[in-house]
Amino acid sequence: MNTQISVPVPTNTFLELVDFLKQGGDSRDPVHIVADAIDYWMQNASWKPELLATKSVSADARGYTWRYNDNSIFMPNGTDIRMAYKGQLYYAKVVSDEIIYKGEAVSPSRFANLVTSSSRNAWRDIWIKRPDDKEWILADDCRKTD
Repeated sequence: MNTQISVPVPTNTFLELVDFLKQGGDSRDPVHIVADAIDYWMQNASWKPELLATKSVSADARGYTWRYNDNSIFMPNGTDIRMAYKGQLYYAKVVSDEIIYKGEAVSPSRFANLVTSSSRNAWRDIWIKRPDDKEWILADDCRKTD
């Protein structure tokens, strides 16, 4: 016998899933997709510890890991991020595990693209200043030393 429980999912999230499936031509029951997503998450959480939120994680241990191919930069909670564009400075900040720009969680690439309204190489346009850094460092230079 296959028993089930009900797990609350925000209505908007569930409706977005239904629309996503329709647009992709997927006729599967969204309820089954939710179960598949949970299975997928559990399989990945075993080798991606950042997916597991533990009570013992302090604010100091939180941060955003910016990955690209074999390169990565860990930017701890409180890291300042900036970009100069057309003579003006734009700022974002790592808050907990996200980069926040104008109240929205963004990736480094998204931040650079929002600032310029074009496609940019964020590694070469973004400067970071981690809480222990004395000066701003170009992201591209960080990935060569981190």
